[in-house]
Amino acid sequence: MPSPHFQTIAVALSGGVDSAVSAWLLKEQGRRVLGLHADLGFDDPPQMEGLERLAAFLQVPLHIVPLEQPFQNEVIDYLVREYRRGQTPNPCIVCNQRIKFSGLYESALALGAEGLATGHYARIATLPGGAGRTIARGLDSAKDQSYFLHRLDPQILARIEFPLGERRKEAVRTLAEKVGLPIPLREESQDACFLPPGGYREFLEKRMGPDWAAPGEIVDLQGNKRGDHRGLYAYTIGQRRGLGLPAGEPYYVIRLDPEKNRVVIGFKKDLGASGLWVRDLHWLIPGPEPEGLKVLVQIRYRHRPVAGTLTETAAGRIGVRFSSPQNAVTPGQAAVFYLEDRVLGGGWIEEAWP
Repeated sequence: MPSPHFQTIAVALSGGVDSAVSAWLLKEQGRRVLGLHADLGFDDPPQMEGLERLAAFLQVPLHIVPLEQPFQNEVIDYLVREYRRGQTPNPCIVCNQRIKFSGLYESALALGAEGLATGHYARIATLPGGAGRTIARGLDSAKDQSYFLHRLDPQILARIEFPLGERRKEAVRTLAEKVGLPIPLREESQDACFLPPGGYREFLEKRMGPDWAAPGEIVDLQGNKRGDHRGLYAYTIGQRRGLGLPAGEPYYVIRLDPEKNRVVIGFKKDLGASGLWVRDLHWLIPGPEPEGLKVLVQIRYRHRPVAGTLTETAAGRIGVRFSSPQNAVTPGQAAVFYLEDRVLGGGWIEEAWP
């Protein structure tokens, strides 16, 4: 039986299979379920009609939460700002922290819910020794989304549920078909939910205009010009495709130089880093003593975590030394620290160590 504390719970409904199955599972447990949908300004009439059909099927009230302006201020402005700095931002992390688990969470409580559930593939877990609650990896390692949730407010973890944390994606899709949930069962996009088919480049060019970013030079590690770029926003560390530069072996983007407006390229052997600096640290665990702490470090969503050691802190940042060199350390992405499968915290990658 569910805890009485969570007897009334709100579910973030996107219209996709994961959030729909999450709501259905909670209803099956006898909960009073409220449906919340974040209106970010990108929904078209067919999407809204689909949401209404889903809510009617589930027999849950649907509440549209107007979050277009906060999304613009907190996510889109951040996206543009970071690209202008020559960084590669991660809007999903910021959206989870400041929109889904802020705006939706506050709306859930205001509507009388005692907690908020989402369709993320993650779990809530207890830290060793009963030192508190944190986020842990979902059972389905191929879909685990704990990386995107490391910046949540630790104070709200007691009121969050992830109904899919112990399930695999294929089982969720099978259940949706068996139940007959009125949702599209096509494979989801791997990009942020608001992006058009052309990805970040198309989104930024449409929103900012084609000339919003200045073209510049592509240079090798010795500073020799090898070509021209159309704007730093169109490139990311480790990128191989789209450079269009002939060579005996493939070129990769090694770093972006916003001061000189240059894309610096090299070969695969030049991508490795022994560690990195992380800024704007955010901890889910109480009172960590970071220096010398042994952790698993994940430096992007699809990265296989590597053992690392947290080293000295200085000027609001911390050093992380890898147990073995890692490729394509990307400023602007997040470095997330784990203890086995539990999230300790993380921060934004500032720069790689040679």
